[in-house]
Amino acid sequence: MKDSLKDDYSYPVAQEKAQKLSRDLALASVASVVSEKGQQQTQEKIDTTAQIAQQAKDISDEAQNMDASQNILKAIAAQNGLIVSMLAEQRTDSLLARQDNAYSNLMLTQVADHLDSQRKKENSEEDGRLSLLHEVVLNARLDPTSAD
Repeated sequence: MKDSLKDDYSYPVAQEKAQKLSRDLALASVASVVSEKGQQQTQEKIDTTAQIAQQAKDISDEAQNMDASQNILKAIAAQNGLIVSMLAEQRTDSLLARQDNAYSNLMLTQVADHLDSQRKKENSEEDGRLSLLHEVVLNARLDPTSAD
């Protein structure tokens, strides 16, 4: 991102714009989960998962009372279909969680880069102050015989 932006902007400006875009993406990802709509979608997924689990249990209970092996096999097939759909939904959720985790890591990296940059700036300022102090000390003429 920074490399593609640096063709149009200076590197520091490109870096700043890329970081701003990354922050906006992370905020959008967070908002999709913690917003009212995101919470509603999460609740719907929880309800759907509970409903599928209950259906699988109901089918299992019905199969306990069946005598024909063909009916039992049909019940097992239906139960397997429900379990597969639930597993597929969980896989999707885990991929979204992985993406959210990547955004979080990106944000933490940006914070670390910013703190490192700030520390380097402070170190440079301190080096400048020490250099100035050395220059003043070396250029000062201290004459113990002077009356002042």
